[in-house]
Amino acid sequence: MNSKLRRDKVVFALIVLGFMAVLVRAFYVQILQSSFLQEEGSKRQVRTIDIPAPRGTVYDRHGDLLALSTPMASVWVDAKVMYNYQQSYVRFLQLMGLQESELRNLAQRNRHKRLSFIRQIQDAKLVEAVESLELPGIYLKKVEMALTPKDAGAVIAISSDSPSVWVDAEQMLGYQQAYFKLATLLKIPSNRIADKVKAFSKRRFVYLKRSIEPQLAKQIEDLNLYGVYIQDEYKRYYPAGEISAHLLGFTNIDDRGQEGLELAYEDWLKGKPGQKQVIKDRAGRVIDFVKDVVPAKSGSDITLSLDKNIQFFAYRALKSVMVEHQAKSASSVVLDAKTGEILAMVSLPGYNPNDRAQLHGRAIKNRVVSDLIEPGSTVKPFIVAKALDAGVIEVDEKIDTHPGSIRVQGYRITDTHNNGVLTPVEIIQKSSNVGASKIALKLTTEQEWQLWKDVGFNRDSGLYLPGEASGYLKPVSQWQELDQVSASFGYGFSVNLLNLAHGYLMFANQGKIMPLSLFKLDQAPQKQQVVKAEAADAVLSMMEKVVARGGTAPKAQISGYRVAGKTGTVHKTKQGGYEQNQYLSVFAGIVPVSDPDMVMVTVVDEPGRGIYYGGSVAAPVFKEVMQQALRLRNVPHDQTLDSL
Repeated sequence: MNSKLRRDKVVFALIVLGFMAVLVRAFYVQILQSSFLQEEGSKRQVRTIDIPAPRGTVYDRHGDLLALSTPMASVWVDAKVMYNYQQSYVRFLQLMGLQESELRNLAQRNRHKRLSFIRQIQDAKLVEAVESLELPGIYLKKVEMALTPKDAGAVIAISSDSPSVWVDAEQMLGYQQAYFKLATLLKIPSNRIADKVKAFSKRRFVYLKRSIEPQLAKQIEDLNLYGVYIQDEYKRYYPAGEISAHLLGFTNIDDRGQEGLELAYEDWLKGKPGQKQVIKDRAGRVIDFVKDVVPAKSGSDITLSLDKNIQFFAYRALKSVMVEHQAKSASSVVLDAKTGEILAMVSLPGYNPNDRAQLHGRAIKNRVVSDLIEPGSTVKPFIVAKALDAGVIEVDEKIDTHPGSIRVQGYRITDTHNNGVLTPVEIIQKSSNVGASKIALKLTTEQEWQLWKDVGFNRDSGLYLPGEASGYLKPVSQWQELDQVSASFGYGFSVNLLNLAHGYLMFANQGKIMPLSLFKLDQAPQKQQVVKAEAADAVLSMMEKVVARGGTAPKAQISGYRVAGKTGTVHKTKQGGYEQNQYLSVFAGIVPVSDPDMVMVTVVDEPGRGIYYGGSVAAPVFKEVMQQALRLRNVPHDQTLDSL
C-alpha cells in the first residue's frame, strides 16, 4: 500500500515538473524571446520592395500635354527557380513513366478531395528520387484506402505497405506548361522563353518583357507561376509624337532621360521611388500588404515656352518643303521677339519617340543646335547696323560696288552681277557681297569681331541642350583683312541655327538682346544693348525691302503685316574649300515690323531640282508658319490687307 502511494506521488511530481517545464518554456518563448522570434519570422516573410515613381509631366505654354508617364509593368523571372522547377517536373514525368497529358487525365480521374492519386511505388530508390525533387504539389503518402475513380471505373485499392504518389493539381499549375502560358499572353514563342531561362539559369533576375499594359500584367500575375513576377513601372508617352521629338527627347526602357529636355533636366523630372513592406509566401509571391515605408514621390512638372500649335505648323511646313525640294534636312526655330522664349523648334528628318525601334541613328539629332553652319548673307544686316552705330556710314551713303567685284589679299569677292552704286538699304535688298565688304572695311577688326561676340555667335545658347555645338569665331588676334571681309557676308565663322535666331532679336528690340528661354516666363528678362536703337531700327526698316518686290524674298510677304527679313544662299563646306553645287537655303524674318512679335529662322540643307536660293526655298516656310502663328497669337495687323 505504501509503495503504491509513493509511486503515485512520484508520478504526480513528474507530471507537475512536466507542466512547470512547459510553462517555463512558454514564458521564455512568448515573453522573453517574443521580439527576437517575431523579427526572425518577419525576415523570412516580410520583404521591402520598391514603389516606382512617375516622372514629372511636361506642358506647353498653354498647359497642353507634351510628355507624361503612364503606368506599365514588366515581367521578370527568377531564372534559377523557374529552370529548376521545369527540370524537376520533366524528371518527375520520366520517373512516373507518363506524358503530361496522361498525368493530367490521371489527376482528374483519381481525385480524392484536394489530392489526386497517381500510383504506388515499390522501389525504394524511386521513392528517394521523387522525394529529392521537392516539387510543390507532389506528395508521398502511406495510406490504406479504396478509391473510386471519377469515371466510375474499377475501384483502386491503395495499400499502406508502400508509399503512393499524390498530386495537388491546382498547386502544380504554378509550373505546369509555364512556358506555354507565358508565350500565349506575351506573344513570344515558348521555345524562346525556354532558351532564355536556360541561358540565364544561374541568375535570379531576368526580364522576359518590358512595358506591358497593366491588364496583361494582371492576367500573368493571376497564373501564380513559380519564379514569375510582375514589376510595376512607368513608360513615357509623347502625345505629339514626331512633331516635338527633337526638343523633348526621350527616355530609355528604365524611364531615364536619354536625349533632349528629358536628359538635360533629368534631375528635375525624375521621380523618387518609395518603399513598401509586403508578406511573401514560400514561392516568393506577394500575398499581403503590410505598410508603406517611404511613399513614392513624383518628379517635378515643367511648363515650357513652346507653343504646341506653332510647333505643329512649323513641322508641317518643313515636311512639305523637304518633299517639294527633295532636301537632305530642314530646321526651323521660332522665338518670342519680346521675351526670347522659344515658341517652336523643329528638325527634320525626325523620329517618333514612342517607337523604340526609331531611337537611334542620325534622325535623333536636333539639328537646330547640333549642326554648325556658315550663315551667309543673313548676317549682312548686322554689319550695316554696326557701321551705323559706329558712325562710319550714313543711312543714305553711296557705296560704289562697280565692277561687281573686289580683291582682298589676293582673293576676289564677287556679286552675281555689277550693281554699281548702292546705298546701305540697297546692299541689304540686293544682298551685295561687295557692298557688305566695303562697309566692313570701314570698321576695325576689333569692332567687327566684338559685334559677333556680343550677339553670341561664339558661345552656346545657355539652355544646356544635349548635343549643342557652340559656334566658332577665330580669335581677334588672328584676324586679317580677309577674315573681316568674309565675315561680313557670313563666311569664315560658324553658328548653329539657334545662335542666328538669337542674334536677330537685336533688330526686334531696338538694338538690345536678351537670354533665350525654354520655359514660360512671367516677365521679359533683362536686355543687353548691342547697337544703338536708331541703328537697329534703321536696319529693320531696310530689311523690309528684302521682302518687297525687287528684293530677294518676296515669297515671305504676309497679307496685312509688315515683314522684315534676310535671305542666305550658302555654299556648303568641304575639306579644303567649298562645294560648288551643294547649298544651304536660309531665311531669317521678323514680323510685324511696327511692333515685332516673333523671329523665325529656317535652313534647308541641299535643296534639289535646281532651286536653291533662300528666297525661293526657305522664305515660303516663314510665310506659311507665321500666317498661322500671327492668327494664333492674335497679333493685330500693321498694314492694310491689300497693301502688298
